[in-house]
Order: sequence, then structure tokens, then C-alpha cells
Amino acid sequence: MDFSSLAWLAVIPALGFLVVVHELGHYWVGRKMGIKIEEFGIGLPPRAKVLFVRKGIPFTLNWLPLGGFVRFAGEEGGFDDPDSLASAPPRRRIPVMAAGVIANVITAIIMFAVIFAIWGYPNLDKVMVASTDEFASKAGFVVEDVFVSINGSPISADEDVRRLVETSAGKPVDVIVQRDGVEQTLSVTPQYSAEAQRYRFGVGLGNPRESVNIFQAIVNGFTYSFRLLGEMFMGFAMLIGGLLGTNPAPEGGLAGPVGIARLTGQVARSGLRDYLNFTALLSLNLALINILPIPALDGSRIIFALIEAIRRKKIPPEREAVVHAIGMMMLLGLMLLITVSDVRNIISGEPAITMPPTPTPIVRP
Repeated sequence: MDFSSLAWLAVIPALGFLVVVHELGHYWVGRKMGIKIEEFGIGLPPRAKVLFVRKGIPFTLNWLPLGGFVRFAGEEGGFDDPDSLASAPPRRRIPVMAAGVIANVITAIIMFAVIFAIWGYPNLDKVMVASTDEFASKAGFVVEDVFVSINGSPISADEDVRRLVETSAGKPVDVIVQRDGVEQTLSVTPQYSAEAQRYRFGVGLGNPRESVNIFQAIVNGFTYSFRLLGEMFMGFAMLIGGLLGTNPAPEGGLAGPVGIARLTGQVARSGLRDYLNFTALLSLNLALINILPIPALDGSRIIFALIEAIRRKKIPPEREAVVHAIGMMMLLGLMLLITVSDVRNIISGEPAITMPPTPTPIVRP
């Protein structure tokens, strides 16, 4: 982590904003469902001050900047309060628990729509040169060149470039690129990288952005967000499968708060667009994690409410609270292990997460 630039501090407004949005979702729907709310906190305790009181609910500022919370009546006791969350029937509890996840998904859709409206929508069917190193420049590549074909094979995804470069075995290949609307042919001999143990062009890949109107940006923000959610879900399923031995473990890894801070700092140095894009991705990650049926998370609370609705019999709130407390302790333990790994990566100079190998890594000057 580059402490000299303090770029890693960019994680505080990003993650803090997303958590507050998540809790605002719970707060707003909780009010609509008639659930008694005892406090809305920005940051985590200990409390610094009460900002204001609205309709009897204190809005507080707390000393730990990452996070926020809504404290409903009946979460820490007082289960018999008729206006508490624990006493509410499933048809009122489920919307409250789902509201945080929905708020994060909506936030990501809005953020992506804003990005697309200002900077354009990435054409996922085209691949362009996003950056070049010395070898790529000498080979004739220029930033924003759009790949058309390699040895006659059309290019429509990063994987196409990877596959064709790797199968070239270091022999010259004919690369057709589109530059300023004109096709040009480059004869390139892929360079072997002993460090990466693969052939490469020495270019970073990206998708060319195309201008869209505000209505297209909104539609694209919606479809893009749910496409990413699907990919994230499949990645998580593969991670679980890797742990159970049912499939190979996916490349990459997990990052805790320290790792996320490192990644956010790296992205923040790249510019506002990349920072907003990463924040939108974090919002989707927050939504996906919270909807999982893990004790202490929103998904588990929804499962309890669904079981209660099916059985038509109240689950004792005390027992449910014990399950969530145990789940919280397990999550904190897992977070501690991941944080230790994040710190070890900093000390050893390893990246926050291990990216999949590619013959065309992004090379930043």
C-alpha cells in the first residue's frame, strides 16, 4: 500500500457512501412498514455526536468512518415490543431486510448510467489497445487501436487475443487494427516474457467507448449491472466449489478491508471514471454478499422470515438472535484471517488479488 500518496484513503468515501446507502434502504422501507427505529448511525460506534433528531429518531455521527447502521427496536432485546422488527410478520420483515440490497443495486445502476452518459458505453464486442509498453510501441501499436483480426481470425473478446498470441509460439503474426477509421496491418512477432512465462504483445486491453444518449445510458446501466451480478454470482459459486473440491479453484482470491483499500487507491490514481466504476462494482459486491444466506447477513434474516411464513409459526426471536450472533463471530474471524493475508501481501509486495494471467497486461508508465 502506498502510504506516501494516501490514495488508499479513497476507500473511506467510497465504501462509507455505499454502506450508508444500504442502511438508508433499510431505514426508508422500515419506516414504511411501521417498524420502530431507535437510531440511524453514520460510521460505527463509539458515538461522536447526534447530528439531528427526525421524528424521534436520532441521526448520529460515529468515530469509525467505514460503515453505518440502522438500529431497529427488538434487535438487541425487547422482542415483545409490538412495533419491533422481531414482532413484525414476515410480509413486513422481508421487504425491510431486502431493501438494503436493492438500494445497492439501484445505486450501481445509476452510477453506471452516469458513467456511460459522460464517458460512453464500452462496446464489449470490440477490443482495443488501452496501453503500450516499449515493445508494443516499436511493433507499431498505438493506444486506441481496435483489433480487427489476428492471422485472419476475427477478434471480439480479450480471450481471442490471448489464445492467438499463445498459439503463435513466437512466430510472426499479421494483426489488422482499425486506427482513426482506417484499417492497418501490422506484422508482429510476439515477445516471450520469462517472468510471465508466456508470449505477449505488450499491450493492455480494453473496450472502445461509444457515445450514447441518456436513455440508452440508463438501459445499459441496468443490463450491465445485472450482467456483472450474474458473473459475480458464478465466480462466488466457483469459489465455493473450489473449497469443496468440486471444481478447480478460480484464480484471483479474496480481499478484505485492507485489500479493498489498496485496490481503491490504485483505481483512484487512474482518474475519476475508474474510481466511480470501481465504486459501482463495490456496490454490486455489497449487494451480492448481503443477500447470501449466511447468519448475520440480510439473506439469512430473509430465510428465517420465509421459514416462519411457510410454517406459520413464530421462530423464537431469542434463538434467531443467537444464530446471527454466532454467524457474526464467524464472519469477524474470517475477516481477521483475510486481513492478515492482506497485510502479508503488503509486506511481501504481492498484489491485493492475483489477477488471471494474460498475454497482454496493462502497462502503466
